Amino acid sequence: MDKVQNTSFKPIFILGLHRSGTTVLYRMLNETGNFNFLSLYHVLNFDKLIYNHINDLEMKEKQKINNLLKEKGIVNRKTDNIEVSSDYEHEYCYIFSERNLSSKINNNNKELFETMCKKIQFISENNKPLLLKNPHDYPNFLLIKKLYPNAKFVFIHRNPLEVISSIMRLWTTRFKSKDEFLTLYSKQYDLVYKNPILLFSTKFYYTAKFPPGIFEVIWRSKNATSYFLKNINNLSKDDYISIEYGNLCEEPDENMKKILDFLGLRTNIKFGKYIKPRKLKLIPEVIFLRKFIYKRMKSYFEYFGYH
Repeated sequence: MDKVQNTSFKPIFILGLHRSGTTVLYRMLNETGNFNFLSLYHVLNFDKLIYNHINDLEMKEKQKINNLLKEKGIVNRKTDNIEVSSDYEHEYCYIFSERNLSSKINNNNKELFETMCKKIQFISENNKPLLLKNPHDYPNFLLIKKLYPNAKFVFIHRNPLEVISSIMRLWTTRFKSKDEFLTLYSKQYDLVYKNPILLFSTKFYYTAKFPPGIFEVIWRSKNATSYFLKNINNLSKDDYISIEYGNLCEEPDENMKKILDFLGLRTNIKFGKYIKPRKLKLIPEVIFLRKFIYKRMKSYFEYFGYH
């Protein structure tokens, strides 16, 4: 364990609102082979990562996960059809939440976060930077920079109307029927389904005809984007890059080159195949609340030219 504790890491954080494109960006960057990353295997085997590595059990354990996915008929995420396997790029918030800790980095879980980073770096046996994603930490980048001065950030932005619509559709999908993939790594989600009263109230909150939960989603989105606008100038231009989801979809190669140039990395990959354009229709509730949302997030809309 001394070798693990003495392992250094260079974190790169992909940050943005939930449903802003962080997942597809994580996959596209990871496909370049330039990074170490957190996978489904790491999340499900966190306490055994070093043991499995030392005893050459990694491939065996990954196969167990792939077999389990196959048995359950899980090929992709129900929410967006992104393919999944033991190497699926995951969010580190589940390392925290499964241990009843805050979903974003703070002084209470930073030791666990550092252990996670060191474990991944150690078993990867290379000096590649560590690519990480967690939308919960979007309004938390100043603390992260304070704790990890060598951290760099890739921000991704998307029209809030599309984001809020997508989030509400996600909740509908997750509570229309049980998401077996999510159950594998979220005991909180599984517990909701085991409690009929909690399941009923959660369904009502997020999936009713005009769900009360939409106002929570608007409030969280407003707070996160306000934090970004208020604090982004406190980061050095050398420490971050911002891209826009729509631009990434329209010009994937150009935008990926910008990110890789910023990070001092290269690739020969063509990224068009990772983008599956689809016109997102706003849900009726977002259309009805359009002016309400715009008024509360006006500065962010204007900053990126959203309408």
